[in-house]
Amino acid sequence: VVDRTIYTTLPASIDDREATSKSSPLSTPSAGDGVPPSIERLHRLHGTSLLLDVATLLRLPPSTYATACTMFHRAYHRLSLREHCVWSAAIACAFLAGKVDEEPRTVRSVVLTFAHVYRRRRLRVGDDVGRYSYGAADCEAAGVASLTEEEKGNIVRSVK
Repeated sequence: VVDRTIYTTLPASIDDREATSKSSPLSTPSAGDGVPPSIERLHRLHGTSLLLDVATLLRLPPSTYATACTMFHRAYHRLSLREHCVWSAAIACAFLAGKVDEEPRTVRSVVLTFAHVYRRRRLRVGDDVGRYSYGAADCEAAGVASLTEEEKGNIVRSVK
């Protein structure tokens, strides 16, 4: 007998009052800092997408990627998006997951891989940088926004 029941992993919509109440299991430090649940979900998905790209480039096994995602989500049950940006949390989780699953990579290779992904994602010509920054990462958005179109084009050519 095959169980064909579909179980949802993320609720389709979250009531803001339910998500921000202290007794709710959906309550997180980010919600306590005033970050809407929809924005928090987008940033968490963005972080897991970063981890997937980095795990692929570092040739990490799927179990290490799963461990990194688990660590990433557990970190944001204790930390707020306003205090810790998604990029720094993802770097730490990728490095620690490699150590835990005995697939270690050097700090240098992890940081260089994240720098490569950063260039590919954040410095694309015409990319809306403000969409990915929130709280701690606003200074990065201001720095990238100050680049001219010619500078962005030079960066994109050097990455390709």
